[in-house]
Amino acid sequence: MRVSIAGRAGFCCGVKRAVKFAELKSSKTVSDKIKKLLISSYDKNKQLFGRAPNKKFKIVICNSQEEWKKESKYYYYPWGAGTVLRDMTLVVKGQKFLKRSDRKYKTLLDHEMNHVFFGFFYKTTKPAWILEGLASTIEGPLLENKSLKKVKWQNISYKILQYRYLERNFQNKKDIMFMYSVWRDFILYLTGNKPKMIVRFMDSYIKNPTKANYKKLFYKFFGGTEKEKFESFLE
Repeated sequence: MRVSIAGRAGFCCGVKRAVKFAELKSSKTVSDKIKKLLISSYDKNKQLFGRAPNKKFKIVICNSQEEWKKESKYYYYPWGAGTVLRDMTLVVKGQKFLKRSDRKYKTLLDHEMNHVFFGFFYKTTKPAWILEGLASTIEGPLLENKSLKKVKWQNISYKILQYRYLERNFQNKKDIMFMYSVWRDFILYLTGNKPKMIVRFMDSYIKNPTKANYKKLFYKFFGGTEKEKFESFLE
């Protein structure tokens, strides 16, 4: 794979938009359109968190399954589309490789960029439901809200709000996407469609990241226990 750094003098494709916050790596030329989408995702998350990472990070765009397997490393799973490594490197499959529309590809970049910001500021993937739920809220307006009906049908309890580090050994795409959608919907309900409240919660929690402090802050911020708020959410 050849390395291309946006903004480098003499770059062959004539860069019009510089991705100043990251180093881009791809086996194919990164188009100005993709750079524009990356900048938009960065700015969107900067607005949500109210700040930006204090140093550059890497963005790797994979153009084949072989590249994806190599670059995603210990977070590899065949049907995955993007991930963020422990050093905050954002690894994502290319738009043409995924065959996604601009809109759907942008939601993927928004989601994974959210993980970069979360990782820089909190250095944790815990609580898992907040990590993935928050990243899912930033993807944009919900097209359809089917998750609540499925939650009622399956009689899932508040225990779906996992207070642990995120596990990456996903068994199948369908189940994990359902779980993410429940976490997303719960965050939107919990905050009155204002996810910045979750950022303020995490800013307080990370100062003392213990289960006891988590429970205390949850009650303080949201006016009830996890069980109470989740049951209210289902109702």
